[in-house]
Amino acid sequence: MKSKIINAVLIVALVTGFVLFAGCTSSESSGTAAGTDAPGAVYSMTEDGLLEIEKVEYSYSPGDVLSSGEAGAVKVSEVWMNDGESDVYAILAEPQNPEAGIIFAPGAGVSADTHLNRSIDYGESGIAFMAVDIRGNGGKTQGVALDFQNELETAMAGKTPQYYSIVFDLIAAKNYLKEIYGDELPVYVMGSSNGGRYAAVAAGTDSEFAGFIGVSTSGYEYEEGVNGADVDLFVKSINPNTYVSEISPAETVILHAPEDNIIGYEYGLELFNRASEPKDFVAFNGIHGINSEVDGFVMDLLAED
Repeated sequence: MKSKIINAVLIVALVTGFVLFAGCTSSESSGTAAGTDAPGAVYSMTEDGLLEIEKVEYSYSPGDVLSSGEAGAVKVSEVWMNDGESDVYAILAEPQNPEAGIIFAPGAGVSADTHLNRSIDYGESGIAFMAVDIRGNGGKTQGVALDFQNELETAMAGKTPQYYSIVFDLIAAKNYLKEIYGDELPVYVMGSSNGGRYAAVAAGTDSEFAGFIGVSTSGYEYEEGVNGADVDLFVKSINPNTYVSEISPAETVILHAPEDNIIGYEYGLELFNRASEPKDFVAFNGIHGINSEVDGFVMDLLAED
């Protein structure tokens, strides 16, 4: 029961934010224009509310080495990505000959540095692992905490919402891994909790991702036709429910704990049910968020691929 109550509060807050601004919108504009330039990216929005990203171009600067892993087998270092306006921090574990790569989006309030040991574990298993600091999560990347009202107002003003910029950051991180290892490296985008939502949007807009792995995550519940066409389109543009079916033919894997006390198990199942094949759903032990059981499953999965 606690899980359902918490999710109900989150959904009401989300919808309330949109309702508050609905009276300030028109019924003709989507809030974004075709070919809109954002720092480091060019994108547009379809009539169905999906982002279409024409290009993402960032610059990259390696930072300090944080660890060399066991016996120096894996180098873990800082990476600074810049979109022409903002610096985005990440940590990267680089094995010599990786079987696959993962771009990882942490959950709300969790910094990339928190996943240092996890990045080492993945690197030592033969997976290049890049944890990206999410804007507004309180890490080394500047930003503001996610506020749907502010995001909507920004979009309606013809500017780029931070939500979109975070998606661009994940795509830029994938581009960086491919610069290092080559285009043949399969790179997955993976996210925990709210990070999984950004990751789903990234996978649904960029076909270069080999797949999407969502942990303890979901889409947003929202009733269309209540708040106006502009608001409906904006919600679609940030909603994982809009994108998860677009990830195919790349793979979608959703992992959720039945005892999740933050995002209910049923919401993870709903996101999975919206996905197109190939897809897989995995129930794991725990409460909310990524844990060692999830890590073991993902490492085994990518080893099989």
